[in-house]
Amino acid sequence: MTRVYFSVQEANDLIKKIKPQVDKLFELNEQLHLLDNTKIEFDDDSTKSFLLEVELNKNFHEKNVELYTLLGDLIEQGCIVRDLDKMEINFYSKHDKKEILLCWKPSEEQILYWHYLGEDPEKKKSVKQLREEKIDALKKLV
Repeated sequence: MTRVYFSVQEANDLIKKIKPQVDKLFELNEQLHLLDNTKIEFDDDSTKSFLLEVELNKNFHEKNVELYTLLGDLIEQGCIVRDLDKMEINFYSKHDKKEILLCWKPSEEQILYWHYLGEDPEKKKSVKQLREEKIDALKKLV
């Protein structure tokens, strides 16, 4: 699959569209952690106990399928889900002909940060810097 590149505005527009999917993805991930970390031991070998265990396993796997379906949908739209637990999502973009990643978290209303591809995400920079550099470049043309 070829990479989809977004401007900051295009990524912000997509965020509005995918926010419900991302919220659902986060919710499913939380539920799966809870189900995975819940250990139930039955005191008897009754049919009822076995059926309950089957139902819990079925629920876990159904949520996994739903999570990975949502994840696939987001990837097809050009999202890079970097961390499911922290729910960090990136979008490919370009700056000065170099590949960059626009960074977003669901707690943010829009893209606030970016970093170069392959660069430590902790070294992210403000999107304001991108805008200022673009304005400066346009001023030089005038």
